[in-house]
Amino acid sequence: MKNAPMRFNGLGLSHNPSKLRISDTANIMELISPGAKPDSRYLGRGLRVISGEGELYGADCLEQYGRLNDMYMRGESGVLSLPHLPVMYAYLKELCMTAEPVEDVLGYSFVFVETRGPDSADMSVGYITLGEDGSLWDIAYEHGADIDALVALNPHLPFIAHIAAGEKVRLC
Repeated sequence: MKNAPMRFNGLGLSHNPSKLRISDTANIMELISPGAKPDSRYLGRGLRVISGEGELYGADCLEQYGRLNDMYMRGESGVLSLPHLPVMYAYLKELCMTAEPVEDVLGYSFVFVETRGPDSADMSVGYITLGEDGSLWDIAYEHGADIDALVALNPHLPFIAHIAAGEKVRLC
């Protein structure tokens, strides 16, 4: 079975990375109150970090690296497609040329960080602005949404039990 090549923001690389690491983390908050037992809360999964290294092959290996570097320099997110993984939105956080190009081969390494969606998303669509203080649980109940999904969609909210009036909450 031949794997589809890694793609980022429409750029397909000629070969998949030889090494790939995907790190998943959980957002956990520990509440410590004087005189009370500590309480830990799972706040949803964190953002994935995808790192790897490989080689670009062909007479155009420098041009391939240059296009990837241009995307890095612009700092925009894009669609990242890797073999055997669901497509995700990500930022190219780090890009490094690991070896001088030799006979149409260039070594490189990279780090992508998952993001929740495209830069071009209209920030008013799928959001609500709270009129009064509330909690993510209240919002989940009122809108028939899954609490874990809301936590994942709103990593900017430090506390799900208290959200200030005027705060924007993403619903989808």
